Amino acid sequence: MKDHRKDSDFWYYLAKESKVDNNPFFEIWWNYWHKFNKKCATPEAARRYYAAKEFAFLGVPNAFNPHGPTLDQKFFDLDNTWYRYSNEPLKKSLERFVKFPLATTQEADQPRLLLVAVDVAEGVPVTFDSYPTEDGSRKTDYGQFLRKDGNDPVFKYTIRYDKGITADHVIASGSFPVNFDYCKILVEDNHSGITSIASENEPKKEIRYFWDGGLMTNTPLMQLVLKHRRYWYKVRGLEYNVPKLGICIVNLHPTKQEEIPQDRDGAVNRNNDITFSDRSSLEETLLVLISDYVDLVKKLIKVSTENGVKKDIIDQLLNEQTENPNFLPRIQKYSDMLAGRFQIDEIIRIDRKNDEHTISNKIFDFSTKTIKLLLQLGYDDANKEFDQLKLKYSNTG
Repeated sequence: MKDHRKDSDFWYYLAKESKVDNNPFFEIWWNYWHKFNKKCATPEAARRYYAAKEFAFLGVPNAFNPHGPTLDQKFFDLDNTWYRYSNEPLKKSLERFVKFPLATTQEADQPRLLLVAVDVAEGVPVTFDSYPTEDGSRKTDYGQFLRKDGNDPVFKYTIRYDKGITADHVIASGSFPVNFDYCKILVEDNHSGITSIASENEPKKEIRYFWDGGLMTNTPLMQLVLKHRRYWYKVRGLEYNVPKLGICIVNLHPTKQEEIPQDRDGAVNRNNDITFSDRSSLEETLLVLISDYVDLVKKLIKVSTENGVKKDIIDQLLNEQTENPNFLPRIQKYSDMLAGRFQIDEIIRIDRKNDEHTISNKIFDFSTKTIKLLLQLGYDDANKEFDQLKLKYSNTG
């Protein structure tokens, strides 16, 4: 049976009416004060502020709920009490709307899902992928690079999910540090399986802890491009004709803001936006530079062979081990650097704009009115960008 639910249904399922939304006098009262004191928040900003404050204290039934406070037994300071939220309600909501596990393939013309989390102990990004690897399995390798004599190199940790991405992987990618519980996932410790240079045992399995991927890679452009290259080169065997990438980045935290905030809430909001805004411009520059370098080397090889340099001499050079094989474990020979060259066709960035009603605790505002407003603004921003693209390409013929 066809599923007739819309994408917006999930967000409306999470939404909740706040007390201020149900108070008929709230807007009248704030309008009155705002009329006499322009420093006073607008009625809409006040509505969002107190709705977010309510949900931060009481939780949202289908998104998160508060734990009991963890008292400070280290410094015995009441101000150091640890207040956390459980994301179990969000996990159940996801499972209600998504058919897990998610295992997709390009051959079936299915979208690819990449999720990034952070291993709390290792302090490194970890990417979960709905597409299979070159051996047909679905897994994530990460951590320290381990070289085993006579065998393929391995990474310290492996997470296996052959049936596909689960709700736990989604929760791991969105467990905001400190505010939410760690997400626990079963991991293979490959280091424990190496007892000597020449022998190996089964790796030990252990529970490891994960936080939100935005902690290290809020816009995981590098992970996207490298996963794209590896799939088409290693899985599909395209050494030279890797499809070009068209990328769209939706930035929920505005990079720029004209007004300098003069109140605490405004300053906290601006700090949050800068901290979690899109910072992929440098990665974009590096990726394009790498692609151009590969193109240059290939042209130099072509010119060399056309001017008398023997092919076996060039091949011998390309088959030499790189200077830093442990630093770049996926690239062991110089020839690995040239194969699977990627190209970024275009990067489109859609930036959400703040307005005079913006508040710092906006991540807690699950009120129905705010959800509806954000959905509409998202559609409007996307359509505006599409219109600009149509105009751009119509002018270029």
